[in-house]
Amino acid sequence: MATPESARSKHGGRLLPAALATLCALAVTLLAPAPAGASFGFLDTWGSPGSGPGEFNSPSGIVADSAGNVYVADTFNNRVQVFDACHTYAGEWGSFGNGPGQLSAPLGVAISADDRIYVADTNNNRIAVFNPGGGFAGGWGGLGPAPGQFRLPFDVAIGPDGNVYVADTDNNRIQEFDSAGTFITQWGRFGSGNGQFNEPFGIAVGPDGNVYVADTFNNRIQEFTPSGVFVRKWGSFGQANGQFKSPRGLAIDSLGNTYVADTSNSRIQVFDPAGAFVSKWGSFGSEIEQFHFAADVATDRRDNVYVAENFPNSRIQEYGEPPPTIAELGESVADLGLPAGTENSLEAKLRAAAAAVAREQTNSARNSLAALVAELEAQSGKKIDPDEVNALLEEIEATDTSLRCAA
Repeated sequence: MATPESARSKHGGRLLPAALATLCALAVTLLAPAPAGASFGFLDTWGSPGSGPGEFNSPSGIVADSAGNVYVADTFNNRVQVFDACHTYAGEWGSFGNGPGQLSAPLGVAISADDRIYVADTNNNRIAVFNPGGGFAGGWGGLGPAPGQFRLPFDVAIGPDGNVYVADTDNNRIQEFDSAGTFITQWGRFGSGNGQFNEPFGIAVGPDGNVYVADTFNNRIQEFTPSGVFVRKWGSFGQANGQFKSPRGLAIDSLGNTYVADTSNSRIQVFDPAGAFVSKWGSFGSEIEQFHFAADVATDRRDNVYVAENFPNSRIQEYGEPPPTIAELGESVADLGLPAGTENSLEAKLRAAAAAVAREQTNSARNSLAALVAELEAQSGKKIDPDEVNALLEEIEATDTSLRCAA
């Protein structure tokens, strides 16, 4: 499965936990040649049909926060479930109803910079807001065509300025609000022209603030400025590269690449910031890297990709690059050009971590990596380029997270 080379960098690629066995198998001494760079691919899956903790009934919306927690709109269980960076169940909120904190078929979920959770409470025709612990913090909306009202809002997204964008699906428009729910503007109406929509199901905001809309039954993606000025569009009906069959969810990574849940084609497609096709993966089914109904897609801070599948699979799949091996971390340390003596010290700590991994002594490996982090932080302001150190620390953190999740 391919992914855009532009979406990776040596020190800033996609990094998220992989199995400890993978790390053990690939751990080698630092003097050996470093293995080839890890390839983007399947990392993990969790969930199954049901109503218990960690089970789903047609999950339709997904988002990750800055700490690696994942929030899932568990649609027909009328709740939001939370999973930590190891994908372990960490809590839930919501129940069926239209009262404060209750939900009716929530389809979309988004998170703000202050970790407040915004939910497209679809059948209640409103946006519900929760604090990071799941406490109800308010909301707005109601059934209708007026500004601030909705007809089946399917998705919600947050801009860099904290403004809230809602895919007001059956009204065939996008509405923009401030973080408190005060109406700012709207755009769109039914049709197939530029800036028109035929049931927009998904919405996402890029790092530059531009707004991307999955214009589902027009089988295309449209891009707008933050104020709703049309920028570009791409896609048409079909199954060729760059074509869609009812695209539903979409996400934008840190470099502006767009990931689209091409739902009825049972695949994910990737496009560069100009909307040009880059890659795709997936086919119909219930095995790994297959989808029965890919409803939504999300990226995290390391640009790993999560896919929420509806019934009958009712699960989450995660894709990205595995964390670096100890040898790859050592290569990155060598690239920093540290003063004489410092590099040897860091290599010694990496060797200790590699030996601990080989012995499956997770805590010892974590302690060695923690010592490496401390030494790098001590050096970063004076002797090493801080950007290089920060990038390397992210790689070390990814490896450390892998060890922690495997413990």
